[in-house]
Amino acid sequence: MARSAKTAAASPAPRPLPLDRERAATVDMLFTHHDQIAHVDDPIWADVSSLAATGRSLFVTCDETASVEGLDWDPDTGQAGAHRSYPLGLVFELPEGATGEMDIEGLAVSDGWLWVCGSHGLKRGKPGKKKLKDLASIAWDANRGFLGRLPLVERADGRFEPVAAADPIDGAPGRRAAMLPMTGTRDTYLRRMLSRDPLIAPFIDLPCKENGFDIEGIAARGNEVILGLRGPVLRGWALIVRLEMKETAAGELKPAKRADGRRYAIHALDLNGQGIRDLAWDGERLLILSGAISDHEALQSVFALDPADFDREVIAGERLPRILDLVIQRGGDNAEGLEIVGEGEDRRLMIVYDSPHNHRTDADQGRLTGDLFALD
Repeated sequence: MARSAKTAAASPAPRPLPLDRERAATVDMLFTHHDQIAHVDDPIWADVSSLAATGRSLFVTCDETASVEGLDWDPDTGQAGAHRSYPLGLVFELPEGATGEMDIEGLAVSDGWLWVCGSHGLKRGKPGKKKLKDLASIAWDANRGFLGRLPLVERADGRFEPVAAADPIDGAPGRRAAMLPMTGTRDTYLRRMLSRDPLIAPFIDLPCKENGFDIEGIAARGNEVILGLRGPVLRGWALIVRLEMKETAAGELKPAKRADGRRYAIHALDLNGQGIRDLAWDGERLLILSGAISDHEALQSVFALDPADFDREVIAGERLPRILDLVIQRGGDNAEGLEIVGEGEDRRLMIVYDSPHNHRTDADQGRLTGDLFALD
């Protein structure tokens, strides 16, 4: 039956098709065996959850630890090695100590800072053998409520290291690591602030992966931090939270007040019903890695908000072209980190994966293989 003129006029504009992109290259990340790292209990390559880069340094995290992992990347060989592990508990006073799981899901580099963000989400217990009641358990890991930054110091040509404090250089003031205050309870600064928001409040105490509040990506530019939410997704619309951060006299981070009196802004994005898994700046456009809200297998894509001017609260599909669809893999290869690496004609979009398939890993080498895609 033909649609009425009124119905046809109300239909959204078709979303541009993604470009046909072949994988340009790969990057082999080589990690030290976890038995040789005091604060790590599990193989890092098996649970990589975020990615950031500057110079020839790659930074990743394992969502089971409380550390940031640094690697030196050589684009000519396609390998990233010389693994260094930076336990955040040596810099920050974490509620559950240096070994308590932080579930770090966001890394970003901006203006000489490395930003680090935990998921801030609750988790449901896994059903044990013949113990269905374990599914009724909803827990909170206090280290998950982390949002902070560390100064980066260049130790060698293009090799950077996050530190607790950096000395003044060429007249610029010294810098020190800082974080949002942590309470040790699920009533963290961000969760408490957003629990009063009418969009997020109903989902703040639902577990992650069940459309509960769950931060899975971060992008930073200057003092502005953008948080990408895996959940909640509201009627198919994903959410980002924008914060303008400042450092208090006490040395803590705090979101500044905006003109409307709030300390944050929320935007809804049409990502074809998917949640956000990571964010990265590419010049004036914001790249958004999307994926399933839950543990379901689903299409994983990269969208581009170009330009990312945030002039409206609701950002429709015609402003969010899908520039890449990743190959669907059953049972793994969950894309969790993206970053822009290289310059000019050598610019590439790097993507790394959690729950990697066997062809991406080598336990003896501690290898995880990520992908590189060409960009316009």
